[in-house]
Amino acid sequence: MEQKEWDRLAEDYHEEVISPFYGDVENPLFDELKKIKNKKAKIVAEFGCGLFYLGETLAKKFKKVYASDFSPAMIKKASEKNKKYKNVSLCLEDIRKIKYKNKFDVIISVNSIIMPSYNDIDKSFSNLKKALKKEGRILMILPSMESVIYNGSLILHKQLEKFNEPTAKRTAKIKFENKKYDFFNGYYTDGNERQKFYYKHEVLLFLKKAGFKDIEISKVKYSWGKNISDYEDFPDEEKLWDWFVKARK
Repeated sequence: MEQKEWDRLAEDYHEEVISPFYGDVENPLFDELKKIKNKKAKIVAEFGCGLFYLGETLAKKFKKVYASDFSPAMIKKASEKNKKYKNVSLCLEDIRKIKYKNKFDVIISVNSIIMPSYNDIDKSFSNLKKALKKEGRILMILPSMESVIYNGSLILHKQLEKFNEPTAKRTAKIKFENKKYDFFNGYYTDGNERQKFYYKHEVLLFLKKAGFKDIEISKVKYSWGKNISDYEDFPDEEKLWDWFVKARK
């Protein structure tokens, strides 16, 4: 997704974007922030901050807070929301083009590396690693391709309870919007917009390639409801998820 699309979403963010900071979500990020020692002496940054929902949390815990996004509309709204915090600096910049070196103790990136270009993805991971101080830590959330496939499987089996197999498969593909997915590359395409989803092994590959160490991957879990799936609800099944990642430079 490019800048103009994020500018549009700034007006109705919660209507169109599933957020790990909104609603009934199990998000490990907050527990990880609590574990960081001596935060009042540390500098934290969030790249691809969007509306910067972490602003208040970070401003109260860290010495200095940087946040940036490549959407002017997002930065405008984020600045208005967080203007009372004197230790917060917001700016307009692209994660693919940042040039920081050994500047931050902690970096946060929440579903901000979703561009389809593998070169852009590599560049973004590398830029974040360079921006960290030695032994600095990164906390990330990345969209999960396995979660998408899992949801599709649930839809299929639900249809198999209602119809014969050929009809169930055909109906499930329609409900799942199967034609919009490229499972080889991990892409979801809607109109002119294409977004990257990650297989778990890919997350490890990209992080190792960028030079990160002590990599741990867990899940951000989203409760079932119409804000998660427009077509089917499976409250008795395992929740859908994004990947939560923590690593060190």
